[in-house]
Amino acid sequence: MKTSIRLAVTGVAVISVAAAAFLGWRFACEVLAPPPLAKPRIPLPSVLPTVTVDIPLPSGSDPDSDGIKIATFLGNETRRFYGVGPVPERLELIWKHPIGGGLTGGTARSAAATPPAGVPKGMVKWYGTGWTGQPALVRENGKLYLLVGGFDHDLVKIDAETGKEVWSYEFDDVIKGSPTVFEDPAAPGDPSRYVVMVGSRRGFPRSIQAPDIAPYRAVSYATGKELWRLPVPRTKSYSRDADGSGFVMDGVAYIGVESGNMYRIDPFHTVSWRGYRAPKVLSEAVLLGDERSASHGGNLVLESSPALLGDRVYVASGAGHVYGLDKDTLAVEWDCYIGSDMDGTIAVTRDGHLLVPVEKQYIKGKGGLMKLDPAKEPGSALEWFLPTGNRSFADWEGGVIGSPCVNDEADPAGDKPALAACSAIDGKLYVVSQDALADKTVTGPNLEKGLPTPVVVFTDDIGGAISTPIMVDDHIVAAGYGATVTVYRIAYTPGADGPGVALKTRSGQTVSVSVKRVARFAGGGSYESTPIVWQGRIYIGSRDGSLYCIGDPDGQPSGAEPATP
Repeated sequence: MKTSIRLAVTGVAVISVAAAAFLGWRFACEVLAPPPLAKPRIPLPSVLPTVTVDIPLPSGSDPDSDGIKIATFLGNETRRFYGVGPVPERLELIWKHPIGGGLTGGTARSAAATPPAGVPKGMVKWYGTGWTGQPALVRENGKLYLLVGGFDHDLVKIDAETGKEVWSYEFDDVIKGSPTVFEDPAAPGDPSRYVVMVGSRRGFPRSIQAPDIAPYRAVSYATGKELWRLPVPRTKSYSRDADGSGFVMDGVAYIGVESGNMYRIDPFHTVSWRGYRAPKVLSEAVLLGDERSASHGGNLVLESSPALLGDRVYVASGAGHVYGLDKDTLAVEWDCYIGSDMDGTIAVTRDGHLLVPVEKQYIKGKGGLMKLDPAKEPGSALEWFLPTGNRSFADWEGGVIGSPCVNDEADPAGDKPALAACSAIDGKLYVVSQDALADKTVTGPNLEKGLPTPVVVFTDDIGGAISTPIMVDDHIVAAGYGATVTVYRIAYTPGADGPGVALKTRSGQTVSVSVKRVARFAGGGSYESTPIVWQGRIYIGSRDGSLYCIGDPDGQPSGAEPATP
């Protein structure tokens, strides 16, 4: 498989470096691409103004009204809304809520070890919250409430002011993903109109062959009572867990589960299933790759959360593909093969591109972050590739396991350069330009030569992370295995002579961009979960067994000069 990629690139060595870069990527996708789809692809224009202009502001953009504020992992269906500022530049503990821990199935390595007292062989006990673990947020009667899933098997509703639990619903296993909250338009005009859905692991020590595995569930936001559960089938994938976070659009839910199944469901109409209620499935796709995924064995897991761009749902798969699915039928219309196990979630940028995290697994080159243009054929879609360093850490070898963030929602006027950030297994936080290319080229994930790479604005060592950093206002919040939560301030200085890196805005203005660490919270343990920010507070779960609310207890406004961290 990878030999044919190398030969294709070598065969065009006499042309220019830039041309070789794009042809090398084109050959990697086209030579190895599956046969043409029976359904003809509907071409998209190279520029997508209607997509970027007509997307409404996130529902949480008005912080003072009641309603759903942060609806799902990374905010909404574009996966690029992370909260409302100010972002605190003084980080102290406001409260912490005990999540505790719970049993789940271990890896082959942990199963072979002697378990701690009270833990059955083959099982492990995890504490706190994990990947992705981001809270959802609702404002109800003027008060904020968090929805959080934890390793204690519980989905909980928490008073965001006090950290006190309102209700809990127990799953069969640990919850790794982020809850999704949506509104039932037929329900009365009170909190009963909201529904919360989230997935868990399959329910260890239950056999993967068990017929009743249904880890993705919906409960009432008002009471915490179960409404339905979605069965996860047995496939060639070695998992029947549900880590990804769905989104709801026009009364229809889009959900991916680790069997490789992608669902479009009606969350308000249910059918009987094994004594429970299950949602009505409207469309379904099975995304397990093709013959090129043979090297993955059963690791064909669909862990990422789907994202919406125009009339397509995009999702990265463990089978090595970035899929573009028809929004109504879930038929595959666009298929870009990269080859890596890809667990992180795609971010849809305001100008209609996809930022795709790539893990260092099943590929000869490095993992990192990739920008694709889905308006082009897959073989021509690459805009740039940011390679990150290789590093053996836990079960990973490098690349980006989490997801990228962007400053698009923090810059509605478009008068700042477009930025993206990601945290990598190599230990670094990377901040890059979405648009500007460096005056060098890099080697691609499958050893493609001469690929464009973005201008790097800033890097910092955060100890490695699978947590996703977030951008709110002119700040970045990042956390990871360095056991800290760090706040960075982004400075945008007009002209090319300011501090940092000179970049262009999309209106053609030159702005100098610099990034500086301004606060750090060293409480708690390591962090795998993604934070949110809401009006001076940061909420994030830790692997130490707690959910943290941190910020300035005196309400110091963002932008004031902080004490030296």
